[in-house]
Amino acid sequence: MTPVTRSGMVLGCAALAAGVLTAVPASADPPPDPVSGLVGPLLGQKGDGGRHQRDRSERGYTSAEDGVLRAGCHNHRYRYAVEVRTDDWTLETFLDDRTGDTVSSGTFSSDSDPRRTHSTFRFCRYSTYAGRFKIRAKLTWYNDAGDHTAWFQPSYFRLRRP
Repeated sequence: MTPVTRSGMVLGCAALAAGVLTAVPASADPPPDPVSGLVGPLLGQKGDGGRHQRDRSERGYTSAEDGVLRAGCHNHRYRYAVEVRTDDWTLETFLDDRTGDTVSSGTFSSDSDPRRTHSTFRFCRYSTYAGRFKIRAKLTWYNDAGDHTAWFQPSYFRLRRP
């Protein structure tokens, strides 16, 4: 390596480091104001700092009825509904037990599944605790503006021992 190449490489690395250290993000959220977080609700302000935030349940929902956690492996029925204005979507569902572990899941697509229907989670009593279960659902839809993701409001049900 010649002295010119070596010094050029050192100058290039120094310029890169200086650029990285002085770079400012293109857009940054303002830091949260702790006072308006405490006093804002009393004054009628929204908790999102005045920015509109969409309710996660606007895009769809899940639901299931309480039941019995019987011996062996069984299916537990649940319902989902997708409410988006496109025919190109994917829905992922997750069943969490009372310890927070995901014990089952499902995937649905606009190519092969209806927007509203029943499905089942399959799990076994020997590896599952009775109690309160949570269904989480992640919807991804695609349109001309790109791809979008939203989480539904979680739904809950209980399974008790016989």
